[in-house]
Amino acid sequence: MNIHQVPCLRILLPFISGIILGWLFLSDTLALFFAITGLTVWLIALFKERDRLYNNRHIKGIAITLLFIAAGIGVYNNTLPLSFEKEHTNKHSTLEIKALQIRENLIDIYRRYVSDENIPILSAITLGKKDEISKETKSNFSLSGGSHVLAVSGLHVGIIYMILLWLAGLIPYRRWLFVTAHISVILCLWLYAFICGLPASVVRSSLMFSLVSGAFITERQNLSLNSVFVSAFIMLLYKPLYLFDIGFQLSYSAVISILLFYPKISALFAFKNKILVWAWGMIAVSVAAQIGTLPLTLFYFHKMPVYSLLTNFLVIPAAFFIIYSGASLLALNWWNDVAEYIGRIINFLTTILQDGVRTIVELPYSVIDGIYIMPCTVAALYSIIISTWFFIETKKCRFLQTALCLIISIQVADLI
Repeated sequence: MNIHQVPCLRILLPFISGIILGWLFLSDTLALFFAITGLTVWLIALFKERDRLYNNRHIKGIAITLLFIAAGIGVYNNTLPLSFEKEHTNKHSTLEIKALQIRENLIDIYRRYVSDENIPILSAITLGKKDEISKETKSNFSLSGGSHVLAVSGLHVGIIYMILLWLAGLIPYRRWLFVTAHISVILCLWLYAFICGLPASVVRSSLMFSLVSGAFITERQNLSLNSVFVSAFIMLLYKPLYLFDIGFQLSYSAVISILLFYPKISALFAFKNKILVWAWGMIAVSVAAQIGTLPLTLFYFHKMPVYSLLTNFLVIPAAFFIIYSGASLLALNWWNDVAEYIGRIINFLTTILQDGVRTIVELPYSVIDGIYIMPCTVAALYSIIISTWFFIETKKCRFLQTALCLIISIQVADLI
């Protein structure tokens, strides 16, 4: 992979740099400086075009970089007062109030058929409402490495998207029906994201799956690493403060790491047995995601769950069936006998999930605690990960040497 295969990265990186500069200095003058400098460099590039022997491509690249840094600073400076006012007034828009009411109405349907002790887990996994979960349950999921299943994220949105695609596939194929079905899928995804409260992970996932449906409609290539950067750019353009959200950082780290490392890890072994193929796929996805999220996990939470792979074998299938069961319960709640049967299934699944997570936490040495690292160490760890990937991809020793030098530097700094 080279930089030309991910052109949005060349836009995203200076835009992120601008947001960080806006966070550090909060100065419109700085944005104006970068904008004027970028325009000046662009004019120089246009002037140099008269000389056919002079390659001005890099000058235009510098100009675009400066302009997007200015855009990042400007967007951050203009959205910060609105975010501050909303945070401190605690005002909800009419749409937000309506969305919360819809979510409460859906939870009321759950309460008619699901036991009270399982409602918090069901509400968190399906609708993103986590405030009713007990501290003990949150702690168990966190220590076992399964807390991601309690926060509606790409896993949950992906399952919802599969349900919607299956329903859309039941419609006889006509071009206009096909387009209408996928537009309806996109609208349903965003309605679900809005009911969940528009957390960064759900917005990111809804945006990415909307791009998937857009690719289906236009009959173009499916999602790629560049599409991930496009979604990140759109999210930060809408709300720059997402950059400092832990969920945003973890979700994008996981997705990018999966796209980079999953093909390499999954290719290590090939199985013919379907169960082994599924099991190895689960391991490969989990390992790939943890490679990208481990530095941030250590930095923010100061601990590392030892049995997180084992936990994923429990929580991911459980979340899959709980979401399907929850959707079925909401769709068939008018049929009392069927709804009661589905409610018993949900009670069984959520009980198994909580007991299983509790058992994993009680295993010896289930978590390594007390890990404290500096931001510079986080940057060094990601540099090691990127260098290692480039070494695997290109087989060039300089990338391996870079990774080894960084590892030694971290050890020396730790000793000092």
